Amino acid sequence: MALGAAALLLSGLVPETPVAARENRPLKCRIGAARRAQAPVGPALVANVPRAMTPVSLDAVQMNDRVWKKVVVEGLFARRTPTDTLEVMARLVNCTKDPLVVEVRSSFLDAGQAPTEPTSVWKVVHIAPLSMATYQERSTATNAVAHYLIELRSDQ
Repeated sequence: MALGAAALLLSGLVPETPVAARENRPLKCRIGAARRAQAPVGPALVANVPRAMTPVSLDAVQMNDRVWKKVVVEGLFARRTPTDTLEVMARLVNCTKDPLVVEVRSSFLDAGQAPTEPTSVWKVVHIAPLSMATYQERSTATNAVAHYLIELRSDQ
């Protein structure tokens, strides 16, 4: 048994000294600060008619209704899978004291902003009060995917 523990210690899997557990303070959101943040710079969908709509940033989350008053996107991730599809993930924070149900879907686009495949189906995501949940989706197209857009709306 001691030999096994020594082997684990040498492999780096077990720390030499005990690590103290860290606890975070209760989660608090500042929705106003999130709304005041500058829009991301980069590719965006724009209308053919000038000023007909606000630009929709790509490689981002678009909130489609008043869910922005309840949810903050804490993290947004995209990576290539071993099969060269694109996997996108969004970590969502419920800033309310009530359980929240949202729907999320993804669109995948090529470098010219044309769809590479049909938009994914709406997925239901349950988020506990003052907690986080993760949405995840993979494209079916491979290296043709250059951009993505995640849409978020209230459960309908």
